[in-house]
Amino acid sequence: MNSLLQYTATSLCRSGSSISGSIGNRLLRCSNSIINHRSYSTTTTKTTGGDENHSYANTLNLPKTSFSMKANAAIREPTLLKDVYQLYKWQEANNKGTPWIFHDGPPYANGDLHLGHALNKILKDIINRYKLLRGHKVNYIPGWDCHGLPIEMKAFESFKKDRSALKPSEVRQVATDFAKKEIKKQLESFKSWGVIGDWENHYRTMEPGYESAQLESFYEMYQKGYVYRGIKPVYWSPSSKTALAEAELEYNDNHVSKSIFVKFKVARHGNAKTSLAGLDNGKLYAIIWTTTPWTIPANQAICVSGELEYVVVEADNNERYIVSAERLATLRENFKLALPVLGSIKGTDLVGTIAQHPMYPRDSPVLVGEHVVPGSGTGLVHTAPGHGLDDFAICQKHNIPVLSPVDDLGKFTSDVGTTLAGMEVLGAGNDASIEELKKIGALVFQEAYTHKYPYDWRTKKPIIIRTTKQWFVDLSNVQSTAVDCVKAVNFVPPTGTNRLSSMVGRRTDWCISRQRYWGVPIPVFYDKETGEALLNDNTFNHILQLFQKHGSDCWFNMETAQLLPAEMRNQADKYIKGTDTMDVWFDSGTSWRGVLVSRGVMSLEDSADIYLEGSDQHRGWFQSSLLTSVCTRGMAPYKNVVTHGFLLDEKGFKQSKSLGNTVSPKLIVQGGQNKVENPAYGVDMMRMWVASSDYSKDISVGPSILAKILDNVKKIRNTVRYMLGANFDFNPDQHSVPYSQLSELDKYALHKVYALSESATRNYDQFHFQKVTQDLLNFCNETSAFYFDIIKQRLYVEAPDNIHRRSSQTVLFEMLDVVNKIIAPIAVHTCEDIYNHQYKYRQPTESVFTQGWTRTQPEWNNPELHDKWTQIIAVRDSVNRMLQQVRDAGHIGRPDETTITLTLTSPLYELIQSNEGQLDDIFCVSKVTVVRATDNESQAQSKAHPSDIYRQVDPDYTHSVITATPNGAEIGKMRVVVEKSSCHKCPRCWRHTSEQPSHVCSACSSRLEQIKQRQQ
Repeated sequence: MNSLLQYTATSLCRSGSSISGSIGNRLLRCSNSIINHRSYSTTTTKTTGGDENHSYANTLNLPKTSFSMKANAAIREPTLLKDVYQLYKWQEANNKGTPWIFHDGPPYANGDLHLGHALNKILKDIINRYKLLRGHKVNYIPGWDCHGLPIEMKAFESFKKDRSALKPSEVRQVATDFAKKEIKKQLESFKSWGVIGDWENHYRTMEPGYESAQLESFYEMYQKGYVYRGIKPVYWSPSSKTALAEAELEYNDNHVSKSIFVKFKVARHGNAKTSLAGLDNGKLYAIIWTTTPWTIPANQAICVSGELEYVVVEADNNERYIVSAERLATLRENFKLALPVLGSIKGTDLVGTIAQHPMYPRDSPVLVGEHVVPGSGTGLVHTAPGHGLDDFAICQKHNIPVLSPVDDLGKFTSDVGTTLAGMEVLGAGNDASIEELKKIGALVFQEAYTHKYPYDWRTKKPIIIRTTKQWFVDLSNVQSTAVDCVKAVNFVPPTGTNRLSSMVGRRTDWCISRQRYWGVPIPVFYDKETGEALLNDNTFNHILQLFQKHGSDCWFNMETAQLLPAEMRNQADKYIKGTDTMDVWFDSGTSWRGVLVSRGVMSLEDSADIYLEGSDQHRGWFQSSLLTSVCTRGMAPYKNVVTHGFLLDEKGFKQSKSLGNTVSPKLIVQGGQNKVENPAYGVDMMRMWVASSDYSKDISVGPSILAKILDNVKKIRNTVRYMLGANFDFNPDQHSVPYSQLSELDKYALHKVYALSESATRNYDQFHFQKVTQDLLNFCNETSAFYFDIIKQRLYVEAPDNIHRRSSQTVLFEMLDVVNKIIAPIAVHTCEDIYNHQYKYRQPTESVFTQGWTRTQPEWNNPELHDKWTQIIAVRDSVNRMLQQVRDAGHIGRPDETTITLTLTSPLYELIQSNEGQLDDIFCVSKVTVVRATDNESQAQSKAHPSDIYRQVDPDYTHSVITATPNGAEIGKMRVVVEKSSCHKCPRCWRHTSEQPSHVCSACSSRLEQIKQRQQ
């Protein structure tokens, strides 16, 4: 080989993994060639004269573009965003596809937006913008939940006057004004995030039209027997002074209660007379345990399990206790007593035993209850039907009256006597109850007990269970229908199906009345003497007309006589209007009617295409919407339900103000005071973070995560910039090359574009945005490392109108269009910037979103060509690794300095030889020689061992490269010889193909002649 260095190498190449293995090397070479020789410029490059390597620069097609590597979001984004309302109206008028009804779940109008709002609204907008591009007529009416305690609490945070002196109408006015102010502020933020929608016709649950539709749903449910008024235990919030639905609770796992053991003296034995007669010494007690001492005054019974064994044990002072056998060991430890067993009895035999209430002269009978289970307390359960769900049910079964001696403020009433009356049951009343039991000698033992306890999710304070008269929805007859409806809905993620089904499947009723002024009133009158509710067609229709004209304020502003129909006004003195308002979940749960049906978006027989909210809405809006829809029309209100998780910091902790680990949308978009620590990333970065996250789970966000997203954004922008720069002189109307005339390489690139478009379409359809972004990033990496690397020579050095150059430019134009359409639903500013640069030759004034989805052609789909080029890439990767070894050894500086000889067996030889005219470009070297292997060479190569991979070898030693197809079948063996070129470097193309120093090569000489002729 004379004085030249010869190297050979072996590697195992499988096409399924060949591209990623050498991405780094190819990117390095590609970027070096651009940076060192063909840099981007915004003006025409002039001849430098003195530097021979740049003397022909003005004859090269150097890339030119004003598209910046940096987004400069803080400055440029406001200039790029198309008016989100005007774009929405444009698609409404111009898109001819099927309607896409995206029903917006209303956020509360009660404060500044947080990152959870951004996650929610951006996910919705990504879907809507994709559907818009697909030609659908998108219907998206943004809305706000305006009633309820969250608004009321916020509205009065800074209220200076004495609120208790306000009239209901004045309370409502304060809340109304606050909600309007917050809506205006939030609306502008949503629009600034690029969220398209019918912003000038948004909905508010406090609008007369919405409230009227809500009343219609309420009355229909009432007529069908679902809505009724009854006495039941409900969750009551003393801090909010209202009943709560289960969806309005949150649970504190570390709540500490004062748990007590109390003795109830046995007065009569009942069924247990024979068994207990010999054990009753006149001091026999049933021992109960409770974590709510304040409920002891309301005790009406004691429950036992029919399956458990109970024992009578000896205590101090000659007293005897009845407890369950399985709890005895624990009680001995708690009470610090020996408690020897005197006898045993079955739980069923205790039925009929009558105990005496320790505080009041009334009986407390022993009942068998299925809710009594082993594992806690004493096995005898204190039963207060006024303050427990199971307690209420069993006492109703046995016709035991309900005692609920607690008022709306959570204070004892006079029913408990003067000692406790007026005390807060969750405060002084609880302590006083314990002291009273201690004083009369009924307290056996007391200790602190940490356990899970329900809290009001708004005030973050404990709730109680209180039996009162409330309005309920009876769900017992719609459970199975609701579950069937859920099964027919597409849930993303799929686990939502079981979650919602299980919730509605076990829910028997829904308390819909609230004791607040700020809400939609329940339109009933009550007879002053009997308390009977008055609600019929006449009263309802009159009230409905008033609501339609005046809104729900009329209920609080008008007298009873005005609210009654004309024919009943002479009876006005007989009735009073109700003061209860509807649960806010009933407000928002009827939005399918108040927004979509009442505005003519859909009929009563239709459903919205999609609901999308946080995963907590399985117990909230998803559920209330389902139940109201099933009750009134027997169907689900949605076809798709998509849920997202909550926000975590980078350490995996839930974001909260108390922990100080929240990240605000404003901080991401506008940055902080220290722009180094908190850069102004802009809206598109925030949207890219949303799209790149697995939103089906809880999502982390923080500086390092955002920095990684920024790297991905830069990769995409760099890829786009390459395409724009390379196509600086390309006008598709004049320069496009028909598909039939494209090179095989360009057709392969279009196949990859086709595959990208197909995967993006599929993933957008399935709401898998993370897969969209990941596929796009992979495409950018692979295309930059392979296709861009190969075509850069023809793009830069060929004559401007050379068919091969225009062929690749045609592909780049189509590729860019597809890439831009794919990122458009996510990066709404960037896509407009790209669109303006790509179509600069016609100075477009419209938006990329007016251009429809990707324009791929069926002929681009060429799996056979893909398989063929996958094998070529495998060979190229092997050669690249060889070149890198030689380069690392310091024998060459650039691959351009080398020539390679490939000795190939069939059919590998035919595969590579078929691209003879562009092998130099494929391998990015100065010359490639392809030789068919003889039989002897094939046999020698077959002796190579895989252990020789990557090691530097003796120049005269032969090794093989085995290339395989995706199914593992061998297609041939290859010997690679790398040599330093004996020719000189061409000062124009930089390939070492010139016969004389500082002279252009013959290929460039021909190209210069073409350029000269073109200029003439």
